[in-house]
Amino acid sequence: MADTGERKRYGPSMAVAVGWYATAIAAVVVGTTSVPSAPRQDCSAMFSCLSPMESLALAGLVWGGPVLIGLLLVTAVVNALVVRHVSSAVLAGTVSVAVTAPVCAVMAAVYLGRS
Repeated sequence: MADTGERKRYGPSMAVAVGWYATAIAAVVVGTTSVPSAPRQDCSAMFSCLSPMESLALAGLVWGGPVLIGLLLVTAVVNALVVRHVSSAVLAGTVSVAVTAPVCAVMAAVYLGRS
């Protein structure tokens, strides 16, 4: 990145991208916790009697954490490319997230298609 302002826009645009991910995570948490759970009849299976918040925390730890780290890594690379062409840090961060989501979805589809 040259000293023409790209460095000054990279940090704030990454903050915008992280804010978009935080917003999506918050929406999932609110949506999960606001739906009442059905009463459970059988608790003999492992993890069958978890509350919605407990199951969300478990899924976030096992599946969501690695996915979020991968999204942030791809976003950092895409953001470095986008910030060179877009003068607004807010727009650059938003475009980075908008480009990263389909890229990661295609990468996941290719990976899951091979296994």
